[in-house]
Amino acid sequence: MSEFEGDEIDDDTPAFRGLSRRQLLASAAASAAGIAAIKGAAPAAAADYPLMPFKSRGRLTKRPNFLVIMIDEQRQPVPYESRALGVWRKRNLKGQQALMANGMEFANQQIMSSACAPSRTSFWTGQYPSLHGVTQTTGAAKSALEEDTYWLTPNTVPTMGNYFRAAGYETWYRGKWHVSDADLYIPGTNSPIPSYRDNGAPDLRLEKLYEDVNRLDAFGFNGWVGPEPHGSNPYDSGSSAPYFVGRDATYERLGVKTIKNLQRGRKPWLMVTSFVNPHDIVLWGRLSLLMNNMWLRQQNERSNVPLELFLDTMWSQLKDEDLSSKPAAQASYRETYASAFQPNDNTHPYHQFYYALQETVDKHVFKVLETLMSNRQSYRDTIVLYVSDHGDLLGSHGGMYQKWHNAYDSVLRVPLVVHNPILFPKAEQTEVLTSHADVLPTMLGLAGVNVDAVQRRLKLTHNEVHDLVGRDLSGFLLGERKAEAVTGPVYFMTDDEPTRGDYQLDPFGRYYESVVQPNHIEAVIAQLPTGAGGSMQQWKFARYFDNDQFWSSPGQADVVTNLVGSQAKPGAVSGATTVKIYQATAFTVTPPPDEYELYNMTADPLEINNLAGNPAYAAVQAQMANLLVSQRNLKRVAPSGRGDVTTQNAQVSQGPMPARPTGAEQLVGLEIVNALSRA
Repeated sequence: MSEFEGDEIDDDTPAFRGLSRRQLLASAAASAAGIAAIKGAAPAAAADYPLMPFKSRGRLTKRPNFLVIMIDEQRQPVPYESRALGVWRKRNLKGQQALMANGMEFANQQIMSSACAPSRTSFWTGQYPSLHGVTQTTGAAKSALEEDTYWLTPNTVPTMGNYFRAAGYETWYRGKWHVSDADLYIPGTNSPIPSYRDNGAPDLRLEKLYEDVNRLDAFGFNGWVGPEPHGSNPYDSGSSAPYFVGRDATYERLGVKTIKNLQRGRKPWLMVTSFVNPHDIVLWGRLSLLMNNMWLRQQNERSNVPLELFLDTMWSQLKDEDLSSKPAAQASYRETYASAFQPNDNTHPYHQFYYALQETVDKHVFKVLETLMSNRQSYRDTIVLYVSDHGDLLGSHGGMYQKWHNAYDSVLRVPLVVHNPILFPKAEQTEVLTSHADVLPTMLGLAGVNVDAVQRRLKLTHNEVHDLVGRDLSGFLLGERKAEAVTGPVYFMTDDEPTRGDYQLDPFGRYYESVVQPNHIEAVIAQLPTGAGGSMQQWKFARYFDNDQFWSSPGQADVVTNLVGSQAKPGAVSGATTVKIYQATAFTVTPPPDEYELYNMTADPLEINNLAGNPAYAAVQAQMANLLVSQRNLKRVAPSGRGDVTTQNAQVSQGPMPARPTGAEQLVGLEIVNALSRA
């Protein structure tokens, strides 16, 4: 039980930004009424479909339930970790250790996109941002309500919840979502309605309001409680408000409650518990460490993370890496970070905080897992997936922070464990090269779902139902197929530009320039027989390009005005405007040429030696470039009725444009989402 649960407080006590709980509840009721009216005009959510036939496969003799535990920003152990850190992880991360004890660990799992919102939307839909259109992460220079911020629109690309609900499952979502703008807003403001009091204590009536409004219903899920845990408010962190208060304790409580309820039911179920941490690492910096309303150092003080985290020689190489041989966006991002976010120091307390947060969230994971295990039959009938949305650079590669403008292993390679005591009597691990794109097809395969039949149902309510681009790995998990039969190239793409938007101001109100182009990335990771005696080695090839679909006039021109000065001070502000088009004139510039990275990840796991353009590796680069094109064509799906790329670009295809609504149904869907956001 939360330390706050059951607290009594008067309804007229100030609860949020000067509003009493009574006023908040009244505002929330008004929002809910408006949403209900809009929902009446919206396309209906999926019906309560009957279950499909299920056929036993090996140890899987019964249609399984699914518990998906998602955490935010946890990377796989990196090659330069110390032995002490590995021992600490085994002793302290009891939730993860329990999952791996009876699970298959995918040690080579790659994300589809970055950062938060693009990766999560890709994971939950099984499709890339080229189709679902969620390309940007809000924060820094971007607002959730900004004109160029696109969220997943209901009734377009179906989610995991839509698929499983259409297959007859009961579907629930507890925790961080970050796929659509699902918050309820205080009428007349851009402020989300909180589901907690001024001290972060849960407000059970406001939680119930979110449950009743059921904002994720159109996305196939019940039970989501907002607001989204995102932004600078410490009470929307995982655990970084005073006295270690945050949203993850609430998500544990709601997850435990829902599992207990589901265990009493008779329908098969899909349940998501999505935690925030270790995402609170983004809060660490010189400015936030001065704030009394954030407890960051305090979390280090109560942790037992070892003093020696990394191997000195390898870490020195990475920390002090010269980025001159890498795409220019990386050094530009490193220099821009302090202005777009806050200045930071690449020191041990910062690194320690990242692992302390992993221990904190793992305790919540373990509580949820304990609840599932407490019912022996339900536990045996449930397949648990433990997964992260993306990793973190943590000061590597010359002092880069967070996860933007790169395709390094510490960002792309993340945990995935598939757990069940019957399917996995002991711990197993595989190096099969896999992707988040494979998760939804694999779960549907384990559930025995006829995907074609479900998609026919979904086409009645969704206008962007496409073949899933990932692979069904259920045969591998059930021992029906060998690893060699399922491994293959994986594709990654990102168009996320957090430093470009309506709010390009540093913490002191001064304007800053966004990260230089080219900074859009697509990459392919594959295993080639380039080792001794034809042994397999893992390679990565990344292309950095200036995606003209994100210009101010997509495909035609990009007009950028860089201001100099401070918004906080009175007086004139000077600036310079640059116009970028494909035809150079005396007054315009042309797009910069593409830049590339090529790494032999088997021989160079730190990804320090960029082999792109090296004549000795020309044949490998050509092979990887061809693989990139084939993977792009296979997986970078465009919305129905759209062209692939602009015809004005004579360079290599940049992939399809984002899913910006143009059809009547999409425009209606977007209007509904906008109306919900304004309510």
